[in-house]
Amino acid sequence: MTQTPDLAKEILKDLITIERTLWENNAEIYHDRYSPEALLIFPGVGRIDRDTAVAAIRQENAEGRAWAEVRFDDVDGRWITTDAAALITYMATARWNYESTASKTLCASVYVRVGGSWRVAFHQQTPI
Repeated sequence: MTQTPDLAKEILKDLITIERTLWENNAEIYHDRYSPEALLIFPGVGRIDRDTAVAAIRQENAEGRAWAEVRFDDVDGRWITTDAAALITYMATARWNYESTASKTLCASVYVRVGGSWRVAFHQQTPI
């Protein structure tokens, strides 16, 4: 599939929308949007796989922990390949419902097209 510049921009916009939904702390969305082989790197946690991330979200949900606010700034999307892999970067300002102040984190996600659907293959957060 050859993309026009407008289609390429629209797809990147859709990927950023998907990225925002991942901050809803919904284990099912995580499970469905991350590839089974995905690798995630979080501060204080280290390197984990999709199933470990999904289990952690379920535990957070059971403990009543959720994001009270999340804001994206400096959002950028770039193609790694013409139409099958993209990189999304942004700064997230986020606060858990049990915290009084938000923290800032640089985030990067690599999306790959698998069977016509976009999946996260890699995600990293770096506190600033």
